Amino acid sequence: MDIELATFDKKILDVTTFEKISLSDIVFDDVIASLFSSANPIAGMRSTSQSLENGTRLYNLLALQSPIICYRFRKGYRALTGAFTLTTLHHGQATLLLESDAQIPVFVLQKKPTESQKKAIALFSLTNDLLSKCFISDAKKIGFYIRAWFQKDEGKKSLFQSAEWSALFPNIDTAEKLASHLSISKTELFRRG
Repeated sequence: MDIELATFDKKILDVTTFEKISLSDIVFDDVIASLFSSANPIAGMRSTSQSLENGTRLYNLLALQSPIICYRFRKGYRALTGAFTLTTLHHGQATLLLESDAQIPVFVLQKKPTESQKKAIALFSLTNDLLSKCFISDAKKIGFYIRAWFQKDEGKKSLFQSAEWSALFPNIDTAEKLASHLSISKTELFRRG
């Protein structure tokens, strides 16, 4: 694991506070926006039934189960994790199921992470959701997101040996290991088209 990232991980609980802040003060960090511009996982999710629209939403529980980690930026906050949570909460506000001045629980980093830390946090959060929480089950789509978010380093055989990937998922260093981890076919995982 990258030394800077390992140090950040070791100290994260000491440099983070748990707060309730106004949802309207939180936006995605530029790193998330950049990753979404290359491949937006929200767009790849199946639509939920409209019958749920009038039901009770457990927004605080959602925010605790899939937390948002952010940092202060000017008069607001920039989110690095919790992309699906934040999207659901914003949808709740847009459909008037959640008050416009709703306060939500989030983890706030005491200082803005470095650019490399921000990217690693965002990549880990999104990719961990993709690989562990299985928000998308289509093997071809999983391959699409991985190819879009991670670049193959020059001189390496695949993106699984890239510095970014290796820092986050060192035990998955081949397409075969990823396919095995997901219990899917390697052929399906990286089939284009």
